[in-house]
Amino acid sequence: MRAVRGVGRFIWRFMVIFSFIVNLVLVVAVIALAALLFDIKNNVVTPLVAGLHSSFVGLDQATIDWTIPVRDAIPVQFDLPLEQATVVTLTEDVPLTVFASISAPALQVNSATVFLSLPAGTRLPVALDLQVPVDTEIDVELDVRAVIPLGETQLHDPLENLRLIFEPITRALYNLPDDYGGTGQLVSTLLSGQPVNLLAANAYSENPWPGFSRTAGVGYDLQDVPIPPENVARETGIVPEGGIPALDEQIRPELYTSGGPDAINAQAQMLMPTTLAPLEYDFAQPAAPDDLGILPTPAPGSP
Repeated sequence: MRAVRGVGRFIWRFMVIFSFIVNLVLVVAVIALAALLFDIKNNVVTPLVAGLHSSFVGLDQATIDWTIPVRDAIPVQFDLPLEQATVVTLTEDVPLTVFASISAPALQVNSATVFLSLPAGTRLPVALDLQVPVDTEIDVELDVRAVIPLGETQLHDPLENLRLIFEPITRALYNLPDDYGGTGQLVSTLLSGQPVNLLAANAYSENPWPGFSRTAGVGYDLQDVPIPPENVARETGIVPEGGIPALDEQIRPELYTSGGPDAINAQAQMLMPTTLAPLEYDFAQPAAPDDLGILPTPAPGSP
């Protein structure tokens, strides 16, 4: 019996020591894995996702500023109607032979031939009425500057949609702890019963794009020139779809009080035929004089 008890005691001690060693290894592995996860989050995931997000924000804020040199010769052929009263100056003497009737005291001459000469420099009033053929080439040398803020074009919609997809993820990544100290504070906050909002605004979300390496629009003084009324863009009521609805609702709660982006866009599509909402121009065929060439954008989900 002593031998059996000794074997049992040995097995029990072995199991205790083995369990302790296994638990210790697991604790060390968890700590090492946590450190590895922190490193991956701080040096891989956050820079990658935030880089994509900030690039979309930067694209939306970008402005195209480019000067297009135009160098060409334009052929011009037309008839110029000229109807104008003017004064011409003779460049040389002009002889004239006219028939005249001369009446004088004791003298009457009919159909007499008179020879006259108009001296050079004489100014004569004349009335022009003729067609002047014009057949020439006009040399065109223009430097056309184009300053186009992308955020004020239709590119704003897809760029804003991409931003909204990554916005909740980047906020959560920057609000999650970066080390063990931050993890302890997060756990302490949770255990105290206080809510933790990982999608709250932070320093990064307030200013995700640091700026541009070159300027745009410097010295451009036509930004205040009014756009012709027929060229002014009109709102359609369409809003960017955004990303995961549950996360997107935390970023844009005002949209979800009206049913969310899908409901808002469906209503806008329904009202579109009765509104002045140009969405895209049909460049495949020239527009008729009374047709703007506007094509409706298909509803979400339609082919």
